[in-house]
Amino acid sequence: MHIGKRLAAKLEELGWSEGELKRRSGVSQPTIHRIITGESQDPRQSNVEKIARALGVNAHWLRHGGPNATGPKEGPASYAMDMEPGPEIITPYRPIKIVGTAQLGNEGYWYALDGGDGVVDVPSRDPDAYALRLRGDSMAPAIRSGWIAIVEPNHRLVPLEYVMIRLQDGECMLKELLQATDEEVVVQSVNERFGRRTIPTDHIETIHYVGHIVAPSKLRL
Repeated sequence: MHIGKRLAAKLEELGWSEGELKRRSGVSQPTIHRIITGESQDPRQSNVEKIARALGVNAHWLRHGGPNATGPKEGPASYAMDMEPGPEIITPYRPIKIVGTAQLGNEGYWYALDGGDGVVDVPSRDPDAYALRLRGDSMAPAIRSGWIAIVEPNHRLVPLEYVMIRLQDGECMLKELLQATDEEVVVQSVNERFGRRTIPTDHIETIHYVGHIVAPSKLRL
């Protein structure tokens, strides 16, 4: 079992999301996500120690496994941790609640508005998935006013697909992801004329994968 599986198992045990661990440890969410998914096989020791302190486990156990005085132990009693969990949802389609409206502005930036009524039925297995109604024509024709973004916080980040980003200073944006590393995230505006932007990971509060952009006809009140 590599570090990502031990970390994922401990988060599941505590009932924490990646965002909660980010808040408690001070390690950026993209870095945490890359560790969990195995994209970062050898994370910085300083990040491992911060995460371990937040979880209340031993840093050596988190990185290498074996006995852990302050956390779970690997061995006969923990074989279940090596098993892949089965799907929680029988059908891939389920209702995702619309929690608000994102007013789209130039260069892919947005700000939150009230108005979160209704649900949309989409194929998502993320238990924390949420939907945002999109307003504004600045990203047409790629994204049209009135369409709905399905955001999946626990999904791995996928290059060349959309992400919702909120920075530490409150700035929000909907962008196409080009690259994500421990140090920085490179994104492209939906309207190509606005170009690329490189963002240090320590400036990012949250970065969530956008799984679907669906038409307003999918809305159920």
